[in-house]
Amino acid sequence: MTMLSRTAEGLFWLGRYMERCDNLGRLVEAGRRFDLTGAQIDADTNEWGAILIAAGCSGTYPGEVKKATGEEALHHLILDPSNPSSVQACFAQARANARAQRGSITLDVWTAVNDAWSETRLFSERDCAPRNLPSTVDQIRQYTARFRGCVEGTMLRDERYQFLRLGQFVERADATARLVDVKYHVLMPEEHPVGSAMDQLHWNNLLIAAGARSAYRWVYRAPVQVRLVIDFLLLNRRNPRSLRHCFDNILAELGNLHSEGAYGGGSLADAINLRDELSGTEVDVVIGRGLHEYLTEMIVRSNNLAISIGSDFGFGPILTDETQAQSQ
Repeated sequence: MTMLSRTAEGLFWLGRYMERCDNLGRLVEAGRRFDLTGAQIDADTNEWGAILIAAGCSGTYPGEVKKATGEEALHHLILDPSNPSSVQACFAQARANARAQRGSITLDVWTAVNDAWSETRLFSERDCAPRNLPSTVDQIRQYTARFRGCVEGTMLRDERYQFLRLGQFVERADATARLVDVKYHVLMPEEHPVGSAMDQLHWNNLLIAAGARSAYRWVYRAPVQVRLVIDFLLLNRRNPRSLRHCFDNILAELGNLHSEGAYGGGSLADAINLRDELSGTEVDVVIGRGLHEYLTEMIVRSNNLAISIGSDFGFGPILTDETQAQSQ
């Protein structure tokens, strides 16, 4: 391997943190749209509690997650310095990684990350207010889109680019599963069962939050249907946010690193297994297994893949058969 492991780690996490900011913006957008529907949610949960759970913030949120108000959830997701996965914290971590690897990224990439950090660190409670929230979400997504454009437009297609891309797609696979799983945590009351107009509206909101509403229409030429939405967000390889597309790209970049002499090890085999399973899975099988259970499994396996990548390339714990078994 020609690249130092600390450089590989810095670029991998730069890609992850910038992608995480984009995905947090999408989760916030989903929560905002659920909130606007005015649906009567089960008394034991609410849409913002669902967003916090999907964002993996159950352990960092200081109160009872299921009782979180929109104001409290948005503060924790965007501003809270005690939350290492808040938007401000993630942009700060991305900048720290970019600064440490300044010699491995282009000026355009560095400027995109630095500008994102310098602007979003000024976010305040006012930016999380209902009337300002759409603009705040748009800003977050514009900063991350600029970063992706600079990576694609200015980075050499070498190991540096490949580790950045690995981080991006590992994070995106995890985030897509979490976004779809929001629907599980938003419990519909009896008067709005599965397949009802309100249920369809919620799935439509998830498509919009994923930036996939127009693409869904182009592919299926059909109104929102639960089965088709699940197929599009998880299994359709042409959708850039689907699990299938993410694992296709993870496998491609691991294959490139392997062919260049950077030992792929167990992560390459894990990525092949995940890609092959997704390519051979039908949406009815996913639904039959239980969507929440399937998504939980995918979140665990994508996180295990990230650990395996770190182990293979020298910036994570060395995995043995015993430790791998314990992480399952």
